[in-house]
Amino acid sequence: MRNHLLLFMAAGTLMLSSCNKADQKPAPAASVADNSSSDNLKIEFSGTENFTIKNPKLKVSLYGADERLADAPATLITEKEYEQKSVPFTIDLPVPKDADTKITPKPMGPVKYYVTVSWDSDGNGKADQKGDIFIDYDKQFPNVKLNNETQKIYLKVLK
Repeated sequence: MRNHLLLFMAAGTLMLSSCNKADQKPAPAASVADNSSSDNLKIEFSGTENFTIKNPKLKVSLYGADERLADAPATLITEKEYEQKSVPFTIDLPVPKDADTKITPKPMGPVKYYVTVSWDSDGNGKADQKGDIFIDYDKQFPNVKLNNETQKIYLKVLK
């Protein structure tokens, strides 16, 4: 029952953040040659299931919010598309050095960052549906820290 409640809460949070996506624009991606304006967030995606990937294209998004503002929507900071044919895999997500300044409302306290994945891995034309690879919220919420350490995110197939 507890896992169902946690999954329900995580789904609600994602639905609320997706409702605000239209109002939020990602920060412009820095060019590859301009390393002074961005850092890379190294993320390792793994899972225990046997994954079948028909469509290798996925999108990884980074959101940020003030930890103390529970009702405020998270702000999309950056997103990037990748192609992966197997799990596990590691990516480098470019993150602006001033990521915390992009968050609205302006954080008055500590900032919490998390990532989302949108992937039509079964190739049926609809991402984040039954049969697609998705973040395993039962194992761990996909919070990340903007530092030089590799962050681990767990994946599973939506059932």
